[in-house]
Amino acid sequence: MSLRTVRRVVCMAMMVGAWAAATAGPIEVIYTEIPGHPTAVVPGARDAGGQPVFAEFLALQDLAVSHDGSQWVVKGTCNLGSSLDALLVLGSGKAGTVLAQDGQPLQGGLPGELYDFFDSPVPAAWDEAGNLAFSCRARGGSSSVYEKVIVVDAATQTHTVVIQMGQPALGLIDRPPNPSGDELFGNSINSVYLLNDGRVAFVNTPIQNCHSTRYPAFFRGNTAFKQSGVSAIRTEIWDNFDYDDCGGTPDGLHWFAKGDTENPSTAIDDILAVDDQIVLQEGSPVAPGSTVTMAAIFFTRMLSDGTWFCRGDDPLDNDWAVRNGELLAKTGDLIAGDEHWGDSFGAFTGNRVGDWLLAGNTDNPDTTQDYVLVLNGNRIVARENDAVDLDGDGDLDDDAYIASFQPNDLYLTDDRTVYFLATLRNSEGTALGDAFLRLSLRVIGDLNCDGHVNVFDIDPFVQALVDPAGYAAAYPHCDYMLADVNHDGAVNVFDIDPFVACLVE
Repeated sequence: MSLRTVRRVVCMAMMVGAWAAATAGPIEVIYTEIPGHPTAVVPGARDAGGQPVFAEFLALQDLAVSHDGSQWVVKGTCNLGSSLDALLVLGSGKAGTVLAQDGQPLQGGLPGELYDFFDSPVPAAWDEAGNLAFSCRARGGSSSVYEKVIVVDAATQTHTVVIQMGQPALGLIDRPPNPSGDELFGNSINSVYLLNDGRVAFVNTPIQNCHSTRYPAFFRGNTAFKQSGVSAIRTEIWDNFDYDDCGGTPDGLHWFAKGDTENPSTAIDDILAVDDQIVLQEGSPVAPGSTVTMAAIFFTRMLSDGTWFCRGDDPLDNDWAVRNGELLAKTGDLIAGDEHWGDSFGAFTGNRVGDWLLAGNTDNPDTTQDYVLVLNGNRIVARENDAVDLDGDGDLDDDAYIASFQPNDLYLTDDRTVYFLATLRNSEGTALGDAFLRLSLRVIGDLNCDGHVNVFDIDPFVQALVDPAGYAAAYPHCDYMLADVNHDGAVNVFDIDPFVACLVE
């Protein structure tokens, strides 16, 4: 059947061009800290001898998701004791296994080196080929070489230590009369991200054989990219980098750094820079034309296409959220119905197709339901007190509810899958512990992935039926199986009538 013929069939079946509102799917559980529950089991945990052992999560601490949404890493601890408890779990969808664990041999390291703990708040980062990088501390090796940056090859799963404490840190300028050129990496490496050319980028502090006014420094590979006390930003000099709030894109074209300058006025010296431009400055409007003034920045994230997200507060402790220099939300803004944003935003992110997601409190008088997760500023997709499908059977009968959302551990993929960390409670208000959760905001029949099923989905739906390869090329961020409207596992002519039904609801 030709594309024209299928389109004619669809159009003839349509009586009205109305669109169906999108609804979120159930909140799914990947892992929890609930003792004795199957979701608390750590997949792939090992004992001191390297043998498989039963273990349960004690804490779920940090989360990272790859650029294309296909992989995630969650950092946590388990109940095997202080010499085996820290771990990274690598997974996809709802399944994962331990990538690295405290007390196990440090892959790519020297004989006798063991993992000790893993750095926060960036547990892992990917390049566009799927290779992965993370930073950690080691024990059992040299007492002066314990901070490591490791790259995992996607094809071979080989682990390689690419940067470590004590190695030469190049391209730095020490404070005279100290000599330059003898600097070595120190013991705290963070804000790790992986470039497509194989180099890791990161912030290091302290730096050995270097005056304290000349670190932290922002590196690409083993060479300084930006340095405190040296690098210029506009007409000022960087005074300091927040070592846990810098980053960039894997192609190396874009970067961001939060810190402060040597401006003598401490009331305006805190800044956020993107690509050598100051985009936010303490004491200045958070966006052109805005009356909201920046007092502090709490968190920044950059996607692989250079899109950046930042949240913070003003001098009155009211919160704001900015994307690419545009103020998207602030305390007092209407969300939906008669509910408005409150004074505390906890997480802010988005995807590469224009969606954004913000978590925060509202003016809802019911304090057990006043914290929400909102898509694109007007659609509440999850809320404090929402039920969670703990056992995965599709029924919300497990006496588990969201108590709070963890700050910053929130990711939205291009196909509108949400991964996040939250704290759970039961119906009596008793805390159940933290959880790693997933929520699908995808809409069956939404073939152009704009969040609605409407007449603009007709052509992509028809293309998905008759030319799947062409559809994949035209809509790279959408899922072909969104055209499986009758849920039979295949995309074919039997999906036409259900698709039309979505259009005319």
